[in-house]
Amino acid sequence: MLVNPFIQEESKVPKYQQVINLIKSDIEQGIFKNGCRIPSINETSMDFYLSRDTVEKAYNKLREQGIISSVPGKGYYVNCERPGNQIRVLLVINKISTHKRMIVNAFVEALGEHAIVETFVHDYSTEKLTRIIEENLGSFNYYVIVPCFRNFSEKTREIIARIPADKLLLIDKDVKGLTGNYKVVCEDFEHDTYEVMVSALNLINKYQRICFIFPDGNHYPPEIITSFKSFCTDYHFEYCITNVFSCENIRLGDLYLMIEDNDLVDVLKCCKQQQMEIGKDIGILSYNDTPIKEVLHDGIAVLSTDFRQMGETAARLLLEKRTEKIKNPFYLIRRPSL
Repeated sequence: MLVNPFIQEESKVPKYQQVINLIKSDIEQGIFKNGCRIPSINETSMDFYLSRDTVEKAYNKLREQGIISSVPGKGYYVNCERPGNQIRVLLVINKISTHKRMIVNAFVEALGEHAIVETFVHDYSTEKLTRIIEENLGSFNYYVIVPCFRNFSEKTREIIARIPADKLLLIDKDVKGLTGNYKVVCEDFEHDTYEVMVSALNLINKYQRICFIFPDGNHYPPEIITSFKSFCTDYHFEYCITNVFSCENIRLGDLYLMIEDNDLVDVLKCCKQQQMEIGKDIGILSYNDTPIKEVLHDGIAVLSTDFRQMGETAARLLLEKRTEKIKNPFYLIRRPSL
């Protein structure tokens, strides 16, 4: 008989998927070991008060995934070829981008053969995250989430809180209001920009005004703006914050700080049109390093976290079974544009 054979009648998760989740959970917990026989379709149907067709559909899905195999006349068995010492990890990122790929690649590489990682994208949508969690809760050893959303709501927090704290790891950003001993590897959006710009005062002081192009919408943490304002106020810099760059408003002595690469391109085009020398007439400071920023216009200065280290640190927390909240390094790369 399966452990905790409980099917939620009101759940949005199909009953066959709930059966799948329960069997996977029992296998991951070592209740059913590799090579062991699991209850038959008829036995599970009776235990769960489900139709035989529903259970058969669940078993067929498990067989397709290679988790179980069937032996004619004998029944269903946990697939002996499936590594018994691997942990199963559900990784949910907010979008597919250069920086997220760096995190994912580093995370998967650091886990190596110790884990099977399945990656999903919630695309800033609480509804998508809800569906992903509901369909997979109980099927994985760990749930790793990048909790960046357009509109982070109480519902978003509630769906993340459904994951047991000892199985939850947050990457890039922490979530206020969560309880329990969960794992975190994140940036400190409230202080990172301030601290790094202070470290660059000897370069920033030559500019009269700092213009921050901060995209409209809710894609980026508002704490970045708070950090930027605090720096400008404490060090007596004139500043402006806009979500749209205008070449008409650019002037000698400006330092432009920007998050999105599209805005970087617009500023570079404007400098070329106005025949302004970058790093002298006007300064450019961009968020998040990429290989092209290293060579573009002899080098674009950047404020950046270490995305590879973020992924590697997250993997180590899982492998070493550590429960910590770790601040990922954030630094300035000095290049001629500043």
